[in-house]
Amino acid sequence: MLCRWLLGLRAQGGGHPPAASPATLAFARETLGDGPMGWAVETAVWMTQEVIRQVPAYGGGRMPFETLRRSVEASVLAALAGLFLDARPSPELVPVEAVEGNAELVRRGVPLDLVLRGVRIGHACLHQRLMDVIDAEPEPARTSESHRVSEVLFSYADAHASRMAEEYIAERDRWQASTEAARHRIVDDIVAGRRIDQGMAERTLEYELTRYHLAFVVTADELDTPAEVLRRFAAEAARAMDGRSVLTVQAGPSDVWGWTALLSSPTPRLDIKVPTGLRLAVGPVAYGVAGFRRSHLGAKDAQEFLAETRLCRYADIRVRSLLHAGGERARWFAEEMLGGLADGDARVAELRETLRVYLASGRSPQRAGEVLHVSRNTVGYRVKRAEELLGHPLPDDLLELRLALEIARTAH
Repeated sequence: MLCRWLLGLRAQGGGHPPAASPATLAFARETLGDGPMGWAVETAVWMTQEVIRQVPAYGGGRMPFETLRRSVEASVLAALAGLFLDARPSPELVPVEAVEGNAELVRRGVPLDLVLRGVRIGHACLHQRLMDVIDAEPEPARTSESHRVSEVLFSYADAHASRMAEEYIAERDRWQASTEAARHRIVDDIVAGRRIDQGMAERTLEYELTRYHLAFVVTADELDTPAEVLRRFAAEAARAMDGRSVLTVQAGPSDVWGWTALLSSPTPRLDIKVPTGLRLAVGPVAYGVAGFRRSHLGAKDAQEFLAETRLCRYADIRVRSLLHAGGERARWFAEEMLGGLADGDARVAELRETLRVYLASGRSPQRAGEVLHVSRNTVGYRVKRAEELLGHPLPDDLLELRLALEIARTAH
């Protein structure tokens, strides 16, 4: 029997559960055993990291990483089984996980040349790892197996690349012609801040943009979660937010972007239990086309914190998200916090600066007056006017207000 050394493969570290489908794992376990399968899982993690390092377009967060890892792991297991069984490489041997991952890259807009580059990098990585193992074998097995494995792997790489190119072109044609793709393109344009034909956009999306919007992201813990499960929960979440209509767009194999239209601007009370296996990130309420984008970006910020919880609202993490944001989002935060005190008028700016110094001085009118070279009574008057423009008394917790004042000071 060829490749007896292959049955001795073992993982060195572990820590990552298998990502391939149950059918792929069952075949690998039956054909190769647990040792080589564990080695393949571990090797696939390293290969995935290496592909993303060399081709960053493959990455973009946890789910793109897991989608690619699943594809790579299934491909490694298929290659090991082919080597062990001495099967002739052919495009039909490319696992379904690789085909599905390829389709996801199409929908994400990753160009075909980068897809094929990733395939080549992956096979080169696998060849390197197997050569390291074979080099430890005694002669004459080392030389004969080195030649055989190199020949089989490079033939498999050609077959893999051929299948990926064929599937990519077919999926791209289907995707570009689909209604979902048209909806996705409009959403992408809005989120990117590009100009759109609003009437055409509303007809295609079947969603009114001249409304208050509350955006959200539904994400699944498992890549195998059916898209219908995500969309169904998105509809439930929209109802729980008292939404009048709902728009959903499949953003990835385990992510759905959603928007629901509201009658007014106050954020509704979200009374919903997030099912096990799903997570929900919710943005702020905002109006019109700009608000559609603004609320979505807030939901995306909240999504970054879903590893900690099943339900995350932008309002709960907006200060933390500022540590990773700037520019436009920082300005939005300051406007939300300051209300009328965010106005660019010189008189309002004076009130804003007085309030900033007053808070920095421990709420001491005397010390603030000394810094500003005005009387303490003037400080008191300006602080009172600032509170009126804020629309509420100064809060006990001043962190967010002081951040907003510093952002406004920098912006103006």
